[in-house]
Amino acid sequence: MLVLRTLPLALLDGAAYDRLWSVLDAGEQARAQRFVFERNRREYVAAHGLARLLLARLLGRAPAALSFTTVTPQGKPGLVDAPAGLDFNLSHTDGLVACGVTLAPGVRLGVDVEASDRRIGADLATAMFAAEELAWLDGRPAGRGGPDLVAIWTLKEAYIKALGIGLSLPTDSFAIRPDTLELCRHDGSLSPGQDCRLWARDLPSGHTLAVATIGPEGQPPIDLVVEEGLAGLG
Repeated sequence: MLVLRTLPLALLDGAAYDRLWSVLDAGEQARAQRFVFERNRREYVAAHGLARLLLARLLGRAPAALSFTTVTPQGKPGLVDAPAGLDFNLSHTDGLVACGVTLAPGVRLGVDVEASDRRIGADLATAMFAAEELAWLDGRPAGRGGPDLVAIWTLKEAYIKALGIGLSLPTDSFAIRPDTLELCRHDGSLSPGQDCRLWARDLPSGHTLAVATIGPEGQPPIDLVVEEGLAGLG
């Protein structure tokens, strides 16, 4: 199972914000208060509160009682006393936060969301994308300066987050085909016997969602369920 819940910040009224704030622990609340800009504070509270509510629903625990740690040297978050097979990942961008959770044994998860109209410069794409990705872009109507850059960008971010190694992995050392959702080259970032699966969605909120899982070869298909808002959580 792979469940992903999105929360457009336009839905975050005072009551919803207070609810999310109330489930954060003292450390999270202190960190939220250190943000200079209100927009960044709301994104943080929304993302971490959403993660607590979603994990609590799936695990049958109290949201405020959950305790988090890091599970990789690069700081990927994990849950203390997590059941076998649990992995989760957060993402946020202008106007949206998202949390994905998988309960598939041996599977790691990465999630990324971006505004669909975000403009990524052609120079940045040339510097950071793989040769195969640039060749695909060059065959698209808008070339390296068009909206297809967001599709590649989100998929690459999701893959890196699933690996849990952060930007220590050069972004041009692996290649993804956004039209076929295929990891067509990984240059050893996957271990022998591992497989990567990719999903992409255009969301009603005007954002692009990408999800990557890394698990054992031959794993059963994983269905992605995408939900929106706080209904049914806590």
